[in-house]
Amino acid sequence: MKQPSHNLSFDLTAGCLCLDFANTVDKRLSSNPEDKLSGYEELVTFGIQTGVFSHPESRKLLREGRQDKSEATRLFKQAIDLREMVFRILAAVAVGREVSEADAGTLNDALKKLNAGSLVVPGPGQAAWRWVEKSTGVDRLLRRIVRSAVELLTSNDIERVKRCAAEKCCWLFMDRSRSCNRRWCEMRTCGSQHKSKAYYKRKTVARKHGKKSATRSTSTSVNRSSPPKREPDWVNFH
Repeated sequence: MKQPSHNLSFDLTAGCLCLDFANTVDKRLSSNPEDKLSGYEELVTFGIQTGVFSHPESRKLLREGRQDKSEATRLFKQAIDLREMVFRILAAVAVGREVSEADAGTLNDALKKLNAGSLVVPGPGQAAWRWVEKSTGVDRLLRRIVRSAVELLTSNDIERVKRCAAEKCCWLFMDRSRSCNRRWCEMRTCGSQHKSKAYYKRKTVARKHGKKSATRSTSTSVNRSSPPKREPDWVNFH
């Protein structure tokens, strides 16, 4: 089992752990989607880059993965199932669709496990949840993601969850703009590409319109030109 790749860099700009995890697939609707989580090692790398795992802990997790490959495979599959469930739920919420009963049930099952180690702690005027983490390793990362999704779904911030308007992107993000009218996951990627396509389309339409106008002008000038001058039959120069 290889070490976490230092070249692999996850884009953690969505504004929330569960959204960043859902966004580990690029170009979901294209014919060639790009999955950055290709195995257990990449899952550990995601945990490092999101601050869930320390580097010494990641080395320990990789050793455990080498020693028990079947368990590593099971955890990786569990992570992918969780990612797709989180994506479906939050993507549905982002566009105003109803969440499926199956996904809601799966999330609630995960929440029951999470709540088993949680406490209600009294505070000044209001009690609060205290999430007690008893799990270790990759399971701790997955529980953190479940917690992130549940907290987002039950907060006012859920109204700020958007889905990128790019045709093949589908990334989710928190719209923190003042007017809450952001359309793109990132302006430097999808936003820039959209602007370039729109500019090219306008130029193409303008060129076509210009050619048609020129053709009409030429046709009109020919139609309106004077017929060849004919001398009267009675004029004889000879």
